[in-house]
Amino acid sequence: MLRKIKTLPEKYYLDHFNEIIHFLTQECADLLDEASQKFIRSYQELPHGAQCMFVRVVNRQSRFINIDKMIYKEIEECPLQLQTLADRGFLGKLSSKDIQGWLKELTKEQLIELLSRHHADAVKKSASKTTILEQAEQVCSINQWLTSKLADKFLVKKFEDYLAYLLFLFFGDINSGLNKFSMRDLGVLRTRTKDTKSSARFNSIVQAKSVFYYRSKVEKVKRNELDFKDYARHSKGVSVYPAVEDDCLQSAKLRDEYFYLLGKQLLSIDTPLAMEFLSASSYHKAQEKWLRELYKMGEKEKVKAELEQLIDNSLDDALLLFAEDFYQRKYHQSKLSKLTQTLREDSVELVIDELYKDKVEMGVKQYYQRQGAIAFRTENRLFNALFGLTFWQELYNLQADSIATEFDRRPKMVKDNTIYQELGEAIEQRLLMFSTPQQAIFYLTKIATQYYGQPNGMFRWNAKIMEIISIFLHAAPLQVVVKHLRAMAKNYQGLKDGYPDLMIVEQGKVRFEEVKAPGDSIRPNQFVTMNALQGAGFDVRVCRVTWSVDPMQPYVVVDIETTGGKHPQHRITEIGAVKVVNGEVVDTWTSLVNPERHISKFITKLTGINNSMVADAPLFCELADRFTDFVQGCIFVAHNVNFDYGFIKKEYQRIERKFSMPKLCTVRESRKYFPGLKSYSLANLCEHFEIPLVNHHRALCDAQATAQILNLVNERKYEFSEAIT
Repeated sequence: MLRKIKTLPEKYYLDHFNEIIHFLTQECADLLDEASQKFIRSYQELPHGAQCMFVRVVNRQSRFINIDKMIYKEIEECPLQLQTLADRGFLGKLSSKDIQGWLKELTKEQLIELLSRHHADAVKKSASKTTILEQAEQVCSINQWLTSKLADKFLVKKFEDYLAYLLFLFFGDINSGLNKFSMRDLGVLRTRTKDTKSSARFNSIVQAKSVFYYRSKVEKVKRNELDFKDYARHSKGVSVYPAVEDDCLQSAKLRDEYFYLLGKQLLSIDTPLAMEFLSASSYHKAQEKWLRELYKMGEKEKVKAELEQLIDNSLDDALLLFAEDFYQRKYHQSKLSKLTQTLREDSVELVIDELYKDKVEMGVKQYYQRQGAIAFRTENRLFNALFGLTFWQELYNLQADSIATEFDRRPKMVKDNTIYQELGEAIEQRLLMFSTPQQAIFYLTKIATQYYGQPNGMFRWNAKIMEIISIFLHAAPLQVVVKHLRAMAKNYQGLKDGYPDLMIVEQGKVRFEEVKAPGDSIRPNQFVTMNALQGAGFDVRVCRVTWSVDPMQPYVVVDIETTGGKHPQHRITEIGAVKVVNGEVVDTWTSLVNPERHISKFITKLTGINNSMVADAPLFCELADRFTDFVQGCIFVAHNVNFDYGFIKKEYQRIERKFSMPKLCTVRESRKYFPGLKSYSLANLCEHFEIPLVNHHRALCDAQATAQILNLVNERKYEFSEAIT
């Protein structure tokens, strides 16, 4: 069934902007300074056509508006509307301070046209835009640019600073724009429309302005818009930056992040200034950087005292980890960091087939599944989903002002990391439901059913999430679960990520394993979270993987026949699959498939499959579950694997399902282990190795032949592996 394509009203953009204005005037009146209020009034006083043109201008990314391009059929007399905006001060003519930025946004052709009017000999049309821009800046004066005919075709936005603050009040960040409304209306972006009561996201104008100020500073550094050398020449240090109110955690965090980013960049330019910013920041990365640099400078006693202070008093798990580790290595001559010790001591070792090098977690998961264990790749999603579902009512429904607008996903207290501080009593009450697995699962299933698909900013909905949670709760000690959920409520920002890759249940007991391939290391956030899980009472390990050729690795050798060679427009007509373990065929599976389209005479001649043969055959969607079960836990093998794998993956996409398996190509492997053959087609390889191919271009026959080629490849591979060993 074709989905109905949504369309937007003619002046959708005006409706969207007016939604913002309504929110600002109704919910944020106390956060608007005099300039913001004047801006809103000026907009509201514009004629309808000028309002439409204004929002069209807002949606232009550039500061510079080309008048000739501002023509819209739904707006009457577009030039007049632009002139109105200019008369009311929303737009203005180019000035001398605009020229440098304006020139950079001109096209190469426009620059050449400008130059040719004044210095025709200086223009080399074959030169790059950068070279032409440099020429333009050298040979023409600012006045020449300002008086050019091209300059008369441009206007400059004069409202950006006012609008940036207003959009920030609505969206909570400085990167979002009106396109979010369009995505919402088209169904592309899900929002919390149903249960959102709009409210201001800040308590005071001082708080709002402070967060906006430091958010803007951070983004400017991240976008590489700050000239650090010039900044170092003129900076007066930390003292010039506005203080942050005690109750504004968000602003304090942004200031700390900004000082860290400044300090890190300034180290190679002005070390004393950089150290001033780093020492003034409470951000754990800034403190770590500051202490490391101090140690390099020879301030060892000062560093020792600072580390001891952190070890005794730090509430930041990541900073405490660094302090203990650095202190141990620098002042107690320990050769190993805590991360390395953990990797070595709390670990298990597994030998996994080298074909899983690009999917190591899948290889380990399938290894445990072959041993009879239950294994899921859970990473962060298990505990984030469990936390979000457990406290859904408290976070999203019982707090009237928890979400500012429908575009917000995470409640304010989640962003501010104050969940337990604000909801401690309700959190403890909710945790009482973990008296039995059945009671907890009943409640969580009810919440998941009622709110499935709603944006929440904590976890992604998945059809299997309740199955995983149910298995987990039946296998985990509930007092341990409660202890960790409480820790997450007290420090969600510190424990929202870094969780181990796999959840494994063996003999009714659950454990978690972080998978590390050769050369991998444990990241600090992983160590913090793994340490918290162990502290709560969970069994947490590091799985250290080494590579080998595993003869017991199951393979599924697949061949398909199709209506043509390209999967976007062609479909599968037959699938054949052969399961191989330790060189032996242990099972086969085959089926014709109704391709839902005509099979040409050429394809029928090639494969022997005609339209009447597939007319009553099952559709792929009817075979998908059986095929999935057959290939589960195997490596997908085919002759020219991307062809077969690509067609099958596309079929799963058509039914909105994911298909992902490690792959092996017998064409590539044959070239590697049997070099020098005249051809590596299936027919020629079968002829060379005397492999029967009695019904070529039928799926099962070709899959069986390919399986024999796989065995020959693996025999040669084992020989090479043993020789190296």
